[in-house]
Amino acid sequence: MSTRALPTPSSLAKTLSHLTRTPIPVLSPAVRSLSLTLANRNAHYGARHFLKEDLPRIAYANPNLSVQITRKEHKREEPWAPEIMVELSDGTTKTVDMTQKHSSAILNELLEIQGLETGLGATTPQ
Repeated sequence: MSTRALPTPSSLAKTLSHLTRTPIPVLSPAVRSLSLTLANRNAHYGARHFLKEDLPRIAYANPNLSVQITRKEHKREEPWAPEIMVELSDGTTKTVDMTQKHSSAILNELLEIQGLETGLGATTPQ
C-alpha cells in the first residue's frame, strides 16, 4: 500500500475555484462600466476587501464589463468617501457609497442598483 500524499490543488486551481464560486455575480447587460475610487492604504477597509475578493469575480463573470480603479492618498485633513460609479448603457450613472461598509454589503448594493434583489442577480453554474 502506498503512503503517497494526495497532491494539493495548484494556485491556478484555487484561483479558478474562487472566481467561479456561487453565487456568480452576473450583472445586467445594461451595466456598461464600473469605476472605483478608494484609498491606497490605511482606510476604506471594506472597499479594499471588495476590490480584492469580489471585483475579480465580477470581472470574470462579466467579460465585457469595463472596470477602472483609482487609488488615491487618504489624508485626515481632506477626507473623502470611497465610491463605485456605475455607468449604464443609457448613459446615466449611479453611485454606490462604500464608506464603512463590508465587502458583501457593497456587492449586494451593486446588485440592487441594477434592479435585482440580493442573490437574484447572481446565478449558479449549470
